[in-house]
Amino acid sequence: MKVLGFMTGTSLDGIDLAILDTDGEAIADFGPWAEKPMPPAVRGILENAVRAALGWPRGAAEPAVFEEARRVLVGFHLEAADHFLRQNGLSFKDIELMGVHGQTVLHERPQAGRKGRTVQLFDGQAFADATGVTVVSDFRQADVAAGGEGAPLAPVYHRALVQKAGLELPVVVVNLGGVANITLIDEHLTALDTGPANGLMDQWMRQHGRGDYDHEGQLAASGVVKDEVVAAYMGHPYFAASAPKSLDRYDFTLERVQGMAIEDGMATLSAFTLQSLLAGIDQVGATPKTVILAGGGRHNAHLVRGITAALAPAKVVLAEDLGWRGGAVEAEAFAYMAARSLRGLPISFPGTTSAPEPLTGGVISSPRGRSQSVA
Repeated sequence: MKVLGFMTGTSLDGIDLAILDTDGEAIADFGPWAEKPMPPAVRGILENAVRAALGWPRGAAEPAVFEEARRVLVGFHLEAADHFLRQNGLSFKDIELMGVHGQTVLHERPQAGRKGRTVQLFDGQAFADATGVTVVSDFRQADVAAGGEGAPLAPVYHRALVQKAGLELPVVVVNLGGVANITLIDEHLTALDTGPANGLMDQWMRQHGRGDYDHEGQLAASGVVKDEVVAAYMGHPYFAASAPKSLDRYDFTLERVQGMAIEDGMATLSAFTLQSLLAGIDQVGATPKTVILAGGGRHNAHLVRGITAALAPAKVVLAEDLGWRGGAVEAEAFAYMAARSLRGLPISFPGTTSAPEPLTGGVISSPRGRSQSVA
């Protein structure tokens, strides 16, 4: 089944699109993929939605900006997908299914006596109607409703990739997105969010008017790490919590680095990303033979050098070193999970989200007036 997957991360930098040929179990083939930047007007509306979400009390009506954001997101996905398909000599008629993550504007992990809360803005029905293709979206809600963390979800796809590559276990897959998360693939799947990855560093760059990211980690490499600030960040209670566990990008802020020179702030934030990643790997008792880096942070040469040195003798490789498309992994993952959802197969597990049992998820939206059978 030819499935088109979409991912818009918490960094609000753009959209990833990827086509995967899969039945939700085996990966038959990798189709084309692309990254499209997010227009400033779209980002502005989503930033407004995030601000509204952070102040949204439980039980209250959702902020009005959420509906505006959904409309804008459907338009952005439609425009990006139409351009992407035309570039590759395809149309929506060539696609059998689409998996759309939507835009996370709020993610609260469960607490004692209280289930979590997560919001991925999108309108799967409107997108299905506009494209004529069945859409699976809102992948996290079933897991959260059952008491799970709702994240990370990509581990089931990481396992499929590792199996296809025939790698010797154990293997750790690291996704360096707005938030960093790891998947330990051994006899079982284990996963957790380890801490911020690109999110805080990108915010720091924008705050200083220096672009959207630190190219190859050059600023971080030129700065001085403030160890006491890293230690203060690592004192957050999240790091003492047991795994599996999940984060919202906004669980950590730039407050501790305010007033620093831009280089020192970036060096300190990069060191925090590294230390929290290492703590997460240590927490699950992982002694991997291979560590695979995916997500935008794999382009941060300074961060990659730090990870490689700290995890020796494990072999640290970029996703591309295995023939994977490092920028496409998350979009591929939601294509893969869409196929699994259509077949009622699980996408979250006790070891990945603390779900009480393996659970399927995702809301299936068929184009109105049409029907589509399970392939």
